[in-house]
Amino acid sequence: MTNNDKEKQPLLSSINNDENNGATVNIVEPTPWYSNIPQKIKNSVSKETLTILIYVVLYVTSGVINSVLLKKVMNKFTNYAFFLSQLTNFGYVPIFGAVTAYKIFFTSDIPADTRSFPTRKFAIMGALDAITGFFVVIGGVSTSGPLQQLLNQAIIPVTMAASFIFLKERYSLIQLGGAFVIIGGVVTSLVPSLVGGSGGNKPFWNFFYLLSVIPGALSNVYKDIGFQAVEDMDVWYLQYWDSLYQSIFGILLFPINNWLPPPATVKFTQILPFMKEGAECLVGINSILPIYGNGSTSSSYAADSCSYSPTATVICDDCHNAWIVIILYMSINIVYNIFILLVLKHAGATVYSIANTLRLPLTNIVFSIPFIMGDAVSPFSPLSIAGLIIILLGLGGYRVGSMIKQKKAAAAAGGTIKVIPSYGPAGMDNIIPVQKQFIEPKSQAHLRNQFFGKLGISVPEARYRSANNNNNYGDA
Repeated sequence: MTNNDKEKQPLLSSINNDENNGATVNIVEPTPWYSNIPQKIKNSVSKETLTILIYVVLYVTSGVINSVLLKKVMNKFTNYAFFLSQLTNFGYVPIFGAVTAYKIFFTSDIPADTRSFPTRKFAIMGALDAITGFFVVIGGVSTSGPLQQLLNQAIIPVTMAASFIFLKERYSLIQLGGAFVIIGGVVTSLVPSLVGGSGGNKPFWNFFYLLSVIPGALSNVYKDIGFQAVEDMDVWYLQYWDSLYQSIFGILLFPINNWLPPPATVKFTQILPFMKEGAECLVGINSILPIYGNGSTSSSYAADSCSYSPTATVICDDCHNAWIVIILYMSINIVYNIFILLVLKHAGATVYSIANTLRLPLTNIVFSIPFIMGDAVSPFSPLSIAGLIIILLGLGGYRVGSMIKQKKAAAAAGGTIKVIPSYGPAGMDNIIPVQKQFIEPKSQAHLRNQFFGKLGISVPEARYRSANNNNNYGDA
């Protein structure tokens, strides 16, 4: 074979080359570009990244289910909102109490230093969360699910204002711009209710629900103040005391129902019958039933009858399987808060904020699906879509500004992300994780010695070190 013949042969061919001892060269078929995609993905995704992705997906999923179940629980207890508020408060006490007791007696997860933490701080936090939960449940009965999700975002600008007043916190122009855009989105979302829109929204109760962001914001600020000197507080121990004080302070809020309009009206003389009917609703017994105009077979209601319409003044009971819905809600609520902590621990505040922003439109989409929500379905309206888009833009701006600020703060002073979850209706998506530098608590002996030093009174260095090593919590 001449050199010219060799040059004219195809590169990939099956030939019998006499000059190479008869060896056969096989054709190599080209590999399709898509054949190695699964392997490439597997090689590029580490075990840690996959774990974070699973946590984020489960957080978003459990968050959507949590919001939907909360609204379904409210729909079951429409006429017994205060009973529901107390049920969710007291319901968590034995759960957290049992876990806390196990940890104290059988593990070393809750040391003596944690148990010596001043309970009055739990009481203040519990009081604020009780007020938040009261407004959420009482107002949420007559506030549609999508509107609840949009109004919840007002917690961000209100928390910013409270932090500015009490913590002297300063915010970037990006954060302030995002907050003002969120306020604009909230106002836009309220317009359909104000002009007589349907969907079960009633203006008075919508604003009543919106008021929940004020105690919610104050709770956020107090957690920042009261727990700043706590490096690691056991979540189960903290939530046991919080739920206990929520229950106690929740009882004290009952007199407000005496002056509220239906369906939240409960006169002082009606408290025992009201709680009895609420308990009956829990086990599926309806107490408020329709009254028909011409006998029990008539399809028309009497003038003073209740109605199953969400816009009615008095709504008939629908307590079927109420106990199942409440158990599902409380279970999912605990799981949801666990995934909040897992996402923050393994992925950080940035990923959490992105996932939380993604959860808002997904939740509102679920509220518009008939086979999930049934008669309580909330179809999208042009203004609700506009409000959602505006709020998402505001959330994006605020969280971008927060990421930049936290990155600078972490680089300058270090610190860790601290967050205290809130269970039950008081949680209402008000968790705002922040980068905080741990402040070592000072004992009374250390402060006294420091004061003597400023007065010029000589204090031995050994006494300073001994006082500073005392781990008693401060009085903030």
